[in-house]
Parts: sequence; C-alpha cells; structure tokens
Amino acid sequence: MTYPTPSEALFEEFCQAHGLRYTDVPEGNSHTVDYLLHVGGVSIAIEIETLENMRGWNPGGVYTRTVGAHLRRKVADARKQIQAASKAGHPTLLLVHNAVDPSQAFGTEQHDFLAAMYGDYSVRIVNKRITDRYRDRSAALQRGRNTSFSGIGHLSTTPKGPRVHVYENVFARVPLPFDGFPEAIGVSRIEVEFAA
Repeated sequence: MTYPTPSEALFEEFCQAHGLRYTDVPEGNSHTVDYLLHVGGVSIAIEIETLENMRGWNPGGVYTRTVGAHLRRKVADARKQIQAASKAGHPTLLLVHNAVDPSQAFGTEQHDFLAAMYGDYSVRIVNKRITDRYRDRSAALQRGRNTSFSGIGHLSTTPKGPRVHVYENVFARVPLPFDGFPEAIGVSRIEVEFAA
C-alpha cells in the first residue's frame, strides 16, 4: 500500500471538504496520473506536482527568480503522465503545490502561471514608443506543443483550507469541461488573442 504525498493528501482534503468525487489511480507499468476527478459525466485526469526547489528563495530577505521557470519545469516533469491520459481521451489537469513558500507567492503567483503557460510578456520599443505587445517563445504550451495539458492549476493551502485555481490551456486537444466545473474550483479562462 502506498500513502499519499503531502501534496496528494492536500488534494484529497480539498475534494473531501467540497464533496468532490475522485479516484486514486494505482501506479502501473506505464505512466499514470495520480487521480481521476469526476465532474458530471467526465473524469478529469489529475497529476500532482510539488514545487520544492529552494533555488533563489530567501525567506529572510531578497530573493530572485525567473517568472514562470519553476512551473515550466513541472510541466516537463508531468508530460508523460499527462500525455498518456490525454491519449486515452481524458481532459487533463496538472496541479502544482508550492511546498517552499507558506505565503504561496514564490513561483506560483498568477503571472507565474501565465508566463509558464503562454510565455513572458514582452514589448517591442521603437523610437522610445511601445509598438507591439506579445508573449514570447518561452511558452510551455503552444499550438502543437503540450496540447495534452487541458489546464494547469495551483493547489494551495490557505487559512480557510485547501484551494484549487485552474488556468485554461486554449490549445488543449481535450478541453476541460468548464460548464460543469464545481464552484469550489477557481477558474481563469484565457482569451486566444492573449495566448497567440
């Protein structure tokens, strides 16, 4: 018998607190996700990753980091599990729990998710004027790249208990069923123009 990691236990606590039905997926010979979350008639494949890298973290003072870098690494870590579930026809969701920063800010703020998924926000300046705004090529999710990810979310701890907030992948091969999403899960839908 395997016991859940602290991040997996947090996900189970979230589901139980909100009456959400889930199934623990046993590890097999092939790449498997951690859970199936049952939403209406759809089972969403859930992979849980934990942010544990302390690089750049200095809780007593100044810290530095590249926006979105920690999350891009977690996308790479989860790719095989997510691809297998997507090929089986499931919408998929990578949930990242920040075990480094109790305030849930170091590497898992909204701009980290958007930069990791869609690229760093960039501007083109000509003659001291901004002539163009765009997302650069550092995006982990693009047309034709990592389309097996239906979304990426933040699994966090708060004073009121566990929380989940999901960011949509507009390029997903199998989209998340947002119409039937439980109210307990926060959602950020993304406009295609933003991600282009």
